Amino acid sequence: MPPKQSERPQALRLILIGLAAGVLAGLFGVGGGMVIVPALTALCGRDQRQAVGTSVMAIGPLAISGTAGYLAAGEVDLFVAVPLALGTMIGAWLGAALLDRFPLALLRWLYAVLALATAIRFLTGPGIAAGQVEHGLLALSLLIPIGVPIGVLAGLTGIGGSTAMVPVMQLGYGLGSAMAKGTSLLVVLPSSVLGAWRNVRNGNGSLRDAGWIGGAGVTTAVATSFVSVALDPRLSDLLFGGLLVLVSIRTVWPDIRRMCTRSG
Repeated sequence: MPPKQSERPQALRLILIGLAAGVLAGLFGVGGGMVIVPALTALCGRDQRQAVGTSVMAIGPLAISGTAGYLAAGEVDLFVAVPLALGTMIGAWLGAALLDRFPLALLRWLYAVLALATAIRFLTGPGIAAGQVEHGLLALSLLIPIGVPIGVLAGLTGIGGSTAMVPVMQLGYGLGSAMAKGTSLLVVLPSSVLGAWRNVRNGNGSLRDAGWIGGAGVTTAVATSFVSVALDPRLSDLLFGGLLVLVSIRTVWPDIRRMCTRSG
């Protein structure tokens, strides 16, 4: 049967959300949840928890397609990705389990402050040079506990955790900007699959919406991953710093609006 007339605008909105999320995924090595979650609530009338669940489901296809572009350019570090992925998978499991009972406002403000501090570092000192990558056993094993809170963040907010992973890999492990982004997308993949499975079980999110978003975003994720690899490192860091500023503001903007409404 042809789709109902009322379903077509909804599908178009989901496709546009997916295209925008794919751009962010490929260009910045992030999951795209920072676009998906607010767009689903503002444009499609989904509540916050359903939007987060849908975002986690949609991130998988974006991560696969974006990673493919970085892999083709040799900009993925598997040694760093494996322990970090293990930690984020543990965190994603916990985050999905806590989604219905965790005070999200506290997490939003904590993340916003950390994201803004990291943004200042990127904006005031762009062009962070790639150093000697830390591949020692101790350094790599530390990525597991580092990944756990990042995975919890992804599971609870739908952001994907990449806005935290990329700075960790650049500033703490010596990866260049392109390799940090490519590795981040690879890490996002297993945790997003695990988080999606838990959200489906818990009834958080829509597989249908996620299919539209993820399917539309794969094309832009691949295309912009090649753009990212070719970017000048200084420009890449400036753009990423600007992204972190926007993300930090967007994360707590609903809380700020509520506070302003009460004070008014």
